[in-house]
Amino acid sequence: MVGAAGFAATPSLEMGRKHWAFLPLRAAQLPAVKDAAWARNDVDRFILAALEAKGLRPSPEADRRTLIRRVTVDLIGLPPSPEEVETFVKDTSPQAWERVVDRLLASPHYGERWGRHWLDLARYADSSGFHNDLDRPHAWRYRDYVIRSFNEDKPYARFIAEQLAGDEVPGADEDTMVATGFCRNGPSNDDNMGNNKEQYRLDELDDVISTTSMVFLGLTVGCARCHDHKYDPVTSADYYSLLAVFNGTVKRGVPKESDEKDKAKELVRLQALIETKAKAPPTYLLRRGSLQNKGPEVPPAAPLVLVSNPLRFPEPEPDAKSSGRRRTLAEWIAAPENPLTWRVLANRIWQHHFGRGLVATPSNFGFNGARATHPELLDFLAARLIADGGRWKALHKLLVMSATYRQGSSVAADVRRLHLPETPDPRPLTQSSQSLLTSAATLDADNTLLWRGNHQRLSAESLRDSILAVSGKLNPQLGGPGIKPRIRADLLTASQRNKWPALTTEGAAQWRRSVYIYVKRQLLMPMLELFDAPTTTDSCAERMQSVVPTQALVLMNDEFVEDHAGFLAQRAVTEAGGELSKAIERMHLLSLARVPTAERLKQATVFVTARESAYEKEAGAKETPRQRALTDLAHVLFNSSEFITIE
Repeated sequence: MVGAAGFAATPSLEMGRKHWAFLPLRAAQLPAVKDAAWARNDVDRFILAALEAKGLRPSPEADRRTLIRRVTVDLIGLPPSPEEVETFVKDTSPQAWERVVDRLLASPHYGERWGRHWLDLARYADSSGFHNDLDRPHAWRYRDYVIRSFNEDKPYARFIAEQLAGDEVPGADEDTMVATGFCRNGPSNDDNMGNNKEQYRLDELDDVISTTSMVFLGLTVGCARCHDHKYDPVTSADYYSLLAVFNGTVKRGVPKESDEKDKAKELVRLQALIETKAKAPPTYLLRRGSLQNKGPEVPPAAPLVLVSNPLRFPEPEPDAKSSGRRRTLAEWIAAPENPLTWRVLANRIWQHHFGRGLVATPSNFGFNGARATHPELLDFLAARLIADGGRWKALHKLLVMSATYRQGSSVAADVRRLHLPETPDPRPLTQSSQSLLTSAATLDADNTLLWRGNHQRLSAESLRDSILAVSGKLNPQLGGPGIKPRIRADLLTASQRNKWPALTTEGAAQWRRSVYIYVKRQLLMPMLELFDAPTTTDSCAERMQSVVPTQALVLMNDEFVEDHAGFLAQRAVTEAGGELSKAIERMHLLSLARVPTAERLKQATVFVTARESAYEKEAGAKETPRQRALTDLAHVLFNSSEFITIE
């Protein structure tokens, strides 16, 4: 719809309620397919039907070593051990793959991997940002809450309620209060908020409203703070009605030495957003977002376009400790009748398994967002989540057990062809029909139809964690305050407040998983930042996938990578014995989940032998020439595309 000035006009409420993402979930009708034998579960029927409609065939299944590496990194963010690889390769039973999947979903490392995805959305950090970048000494408790919640497979409705209203939910305790850190994770400037404290407070609540709406509803409600939304049927009244939901909240755990009131209540261990009384203050619509331009008072409400009847907020009991508004909002967000929430969640889970969501704009399901590539499949997955009580692990299993997930990722082996109109099955390619045929790679270059698996680069955290794991130095300790690994001394001057310690060496205390690294907004861990870890300023729904020369340079020159290349070489020799070929094979199995081909083994042997000869001419090194040469090979493997990419 275009307005008189030529710009897109805001959709009407009536038009908005017809938007595909806001409509009720459609009952699943499994599509008919020709090659029903290929499908391993219902997910495959949706994918195959779309492929067959374009005359395409799916790719063959990936080999078993590729599969176990793919699913292990996918579910726990770590590479499989050589023993796990060999066990799966040799297990020919029909249940072999399912056993692998069940083992990974039961691992405590699952929460570390998938909790990290959630922390991106929740803009988690251990410091406040801005000029002073104050320490948040107990922010890590929210991070650990998230990891525990994923490992427990907490129902999504409860997960939402605890983060928005942890002081109001049944059985509220310190853990649920910690969960409200979701509302406190954004940047803050509490020690320098200026003279207009009310404006500062509204700015902070704007962060809460914007993040809540994007993460749970896939809507950019924050755009309606100063005027009606330009693209979606969301008004300023909708925005301020959501503000009314949070307007009675107060912060606990503010990092100020003078906060004696919090200390007296023993709440400084929390970084929480709670209410302390039943009656919330009145909320007014602020024209153009200005405190000096108050409009009418607005009640708490959900965005009108998303409800058929206005959401009812019960009056609290006079002696209640909170208004109950946030709990009411959380219950509405997670209600089975709210299709948007479940579509958004199903899409996020799909996105992290397949590299791209069925909706390519995972935090924007509005009019300006992308359309779903497989809308019926998205509704099917959303309905499955609801049927499973909002637990994630059942959906993980459904997706990774599918034939779609298990496809090979090779483009070079693309022999799938467009069907000729008059034939139900692909014909052999002939000279006369060649002009009528198109390869899958040409027809669907972005692999939107999922005719093959997607190559995915290791996330920043998984890259560092994989180096630690294959070197044998990963410290598996769970939880606790953030760790501060070594950062180059010349980079530490970039942050003069809340300083990072200057380390010359690292040990087990620093060799924990990257999810436990202290997230300092003014100085992000350089290796993680370089490989596209988010800045944490805003909610991050999808990380960038940059390819820049400095990524290769850090893998070649960083002390951490160099140190662990040496540890990997030592480990390979210890586990394989003194024979060079066996050490090389072991190194490949540890790092790439496969032994080298005969040609690769020959190349590696020649490389190590040449390096060893060169080192024999040098004196004074602590390591033997053989050890130094094997370290160089380990360094090469860490730099290989096979190591940093999941096929």
